[in-house]
Amino acid sequence: MVLYRTITKLLEDEAISMHVPGHKNNTIGQLDAFDFRYDMTEINGLDDLHEADGILRQLNEKIGGKYPGYISQMMVNGTTNGILSAIYGLKHLNKKHFIVLEGAHKSVHHALEIAEVSHEVVSEDAFFSHSFMERDVAVITYPTYTGGCFDIGTLIGHVHAGDGVVITDEAHGAHLDITGAFPSSSMKYSTDIAVQSYHKMLPALTMSSVIFMKPEFYEAILKYIDYFETSSPSYMLMLSMEHAHDFYISYSDEQFHEKRGLLINKLRRTNLEVMEMDDPAKLLINHIDHSPYTIYGAFVGASIYPEMVTDEGVLLCLPLFHEGDRYPFECLLTRIESLVIQDVKSDSSLDLSFLRGKVCQRTMIPYPPGIPIVFEGEVITSGHLKSITHALMNHVRIEGIKQNIAYYTGKEKQ
Repeated sequence: MVLYRTITKLLEDEAISMHVPGHKNNTIGQLDAFDFRYDMTEINGLDDLHEADGILRQLNEKIGGKYPGYISQMMVNGTTNGILSAIYGLKHLNKKHFIVLEGAHKSVHHALEIAEVSHEVVSEDAFFSHSFMERDVAVITYPTYTGGCFDIGTLIGHVHAGDGVVITDEAHGAHLDITGAFPSSSMKYSTDIAVQSYHKMLPALTMSSVIFMKPEFYEAILKYIDYFETSSPSYMLMLSMEHAHDFYISYSDEQFHEKRGLLINKLRRTNLEVMEMDDPAKLLINHIDHSPYTIYGAFVGASIYPEMVTDEGVLLCLPLFHEGDRYPFECLLTRIESLVIQDVKSDSSLDLSFLRGKVCQRTMIPYPPGIPIVFEGEVITSGHLKSITHALMNHVRIEGIKQNIAYYTGKEKQ
């Protein structure tokens, strides 16, 4: 029971969550109303998620009411499943070329690779330079991992002006529009398909996601959801999505803004720099005298677990505080006040120079956030190596680095 002991130890240490999932160690929402007896299967009365015509169809329709004009489908394989199914579904509808706005999650790149479709990754300037046609699909990540928003409506309008189709990877946006104080979803600007991770910011269990589709894309995408998703969907996950949706519909943000303000003031009084992101549920933390990696270590040392650390700063995902929540807010403030910020020497002996000029054998991805640095088949440059080495020296996990090192170490020894 190694995993059990590890998680139990975190709970015994009263670890404070500033990361996903949105239920924050079951302190936001009321997921504790469920127990393992609810883990059922497709018995009489509980319907079939892949061809829902009963209670699950009703629940899908209920969630779809979040954004009129869209059909929704719950998924238990996460947003990755929705991205994969959307790309295959559009390929099925003869959409032949995909334009990916830079900053996309690895799931987008994986889906494009296995679907074997023509695609290119572009900057925002190049995006607007592209003349979209009916065969084209734009894939846009909105909001960004760190809670950045931009003029999504203008991007969508540009694609639609040429009769193109838009997929929005809205994994970090299931809580958008929850009140007027939060940014709006891309669905307010008529994106064609949006995929939301209900579990990231709302109180739902991990892997709980919903895909929203305009009706003309529903059948083609549902076909591939049936292909890629487990045939035994978890009723626990679907229950948690229903709970998260009800939480969304009834949410009041007074407690959120009050506690958010107190938290920001406490952070700043501790000499931390706080960047308030477009999404008010995301904060980026820095310190004038210390690196983000040092600050991250200080948080973890105080049993406060942020979502991510990069050169930009330490990312905190705030809870959606509400009346009656069980989040240990006072304890959080106390621990922040007592943070011990102390620089730790990183390992400067790491030498990956032998990879310079080599062809990448496995895409290398810092995780989180899951946005690739260098793709399989690309030539590894000095710039790539600088980013990778810097991340590894600061104990950031890089997926794919071991495979590249092993491949070229073995090859050079021959």
